[in-house]
Amino acid sequence: MSRTPSRTRLLTGGVLAATTAMLATTALTSTAGAAPGPTPKDTPKVLDWLADKRTDNKPERPGVGSDWTTHAHLYTNKKGRFGKKIGDVSSHCTVAELNRHGYVALCHRVLRTDGGSISLSDSLDRHGPLPHGGRSAVTGGTGSYADAEGEAEITLYGPVARFRILLDD
Repeated sequence: MSRTPSRTRLLTGGVLAATTAMLATTALTSTAGAAPGPTPKDTPKVLDWLADKRTDNKPERPGVGSDWTTHAHLYTNKKGRFGKKIGDVSSHCTVAELNRHGYVALCHRVLRTDGGSISLSDSLDRHGPLPHGGRSAVTGGTGSYADAEGEAEITLYGPVARFRILLDD
């Protein structure tokens, strides 16, 4: 076995050394009377929820223009398991493209909780085996989510969906 450090360890060590040197230089050149710089934007609020589908009227063999609605119960995500029931999800989807591998669906979703609603809009590929999913835009909200902005990562596992929502404000 070779005693030569790996390229990754060398790169990591070099980055750490450079970062340490930069932080030390910054600390030495700062003065007590200097005006504070701009404060960085707060970190986004992350919501991690699971939905359990209750009803849908999706056609067995969707074609371009086919549409359907889905309703699900909404829960907190407790390490990949359903936590506390917090509301429901309603969605309306339409097939925009169809090919031999699957389809692309345009969907609008509303996630309702006691604190308010979050509206999502997306175009997700449903090709190949599960899970399916992708990114969704947060298009607004009500109540404690009024004026919501951000994006969501949606992962569909058959009748279960995971919504990981990053709110910018």
